[in-house]
Amino acid sequence: MKIGLQTWGTDGDIRPFIALAGGLSASGHNVSLVITSVHNKEYHSYGNRSNFVISHVGKINIDPKTVSDLHEKLRTTKIPIKQLQIVMENFFDPVIPEMYEASKKLCSENDIVIGHFLHHPAMTAAEKSDKPYISVNLNHGGIPSKHTVPAGCPKLGELINPFWWKFSNLIVDHALGASVNKLRRDESLAPVRNIMTSGWISKQLNLLSVSPHFCEKQPDWSENNKICGFLNIPEQVENWNIPEELRQFIEKGPPPVFLTIGSMLDLDKSPGKITEILVKGALLARCRAIVQSCWGELPEFPDHPNIYKVKNVPHQHIFPSCAAVVHHGGAGTSQSATLSGCPSVIIEHFGDQSLFANELRRLGVAPKVLHRRSVTEKKLAKAIKFVLDSPDMKKRAEKISKQMKKENGVSRAVDIIESSFGSSSPK
Repeated sequence: MKIGLQTWGTDGDIRPFIALAGGLSASGHNVSLVITSVHNKEYHSYGNRSNFVISHVGKINIDPKTVSDLHEKLRTTKIPIKQLQIVMENFFDPVIPEMYEASKKLCSENDIVIGHFLHHPAMTAAEKSDKPYISVNLNHGGIPSKHTVPAGCPKLGELINPFWWKFSNLIVDHALGASVNKLRRDESLAPVRNIMTSGWISKQLNLLSVSPHFCEKQPDWSENNKICGFLNIPEQVENWNIPEELRQFIEKGPPPVFLTIGSMLDLDKSPGKITEILVKGALLARCRAIVQSCWGELPEFPDHPNIYKVKNVPHQHIFPSCAAVVHHGGAGTSQSATLSGCPSVIIEHFGDQSLFANELRRLGVAPKVLHRRSVTEKKLAKAIKFVLDSPDMKKRAEKISKQMKKENGVSRAVDIIESSFGSSSPK
């Protein structure tokens, strides 16, 4: 089959699609992937190594001060839907025209289109062209169930939970429905209500790219929701060799703690301050540490024998050598850390990070979540020490790691797609 994929966002939104595109290509399909990076990053090399075509569409032109101000709004806003509204209005809506043109092209050239669950242009183009469409959810927090509640809502029991979902749908429609339905009206399509389930999620097939350990299938989910597992890029596709200096640092003492806030660093109003918290937290915890930050753009930090500074490194190559991982609770980093057998310490910023923080805690591989707006080096050090002094937490992470390594989310996703639409042509 000819299969077109389209995604938008940060590394955490893009890497699962690269993994899926590579798996579909390896299964014999003709694959193309369209990417809109909010950081304007370039990903062509991944397609070259996995035998599929990557194209980049749309450029986010926001000056650093505006980005910093937006992050401050996100950091100080506690309401999840308001946070999402800020992100969509500033990083998604401005490039809808370019993304939609690419969506229409994908639909005209492919048998099936697969889109990011927040990518309503791709879904609209597929409906307009009557093309089979698959959505990919990177978290499971937006699938309604009487057994769960939306993010930020209190758990008051199965009789009340449906009310929270209806209420959340109304709030989402009010906050984000205008953008979704404007495009639909422009394309002479009827407006949609309940954006979470009708505007973002395909009724044909919605893949949940989350490990079953994190994502518990609810008995009242509709049949279009299929858990495939973590969509992880194979190590060999990264084409990365560990620097000798880093290898020596890892080997010369007890396993270090890896500290990162991932893509949140690019949005942080004070990257120097959060980096200082990470470094001082590790020093107060008296552990060896690898700290990931934008070091060349920060005031000079004094060197310390127990701190190794890195910029961009493939996490799956480093995490297995670490005692624990401090991170922001993103879907990819949360699963990568656990897949590597590492407990986590979460510094939640916004979005679905609290969801994964709570799942990690449920699994017994993370302590109580920290928050970016209130974290200090002392709080961070206390959390790191708690994890390092809890051998049972490390054992649980290693046990889950062994089970996750048997899942192969990419292979499972390809099987689901082929069984749903046929291996050579859509039904």
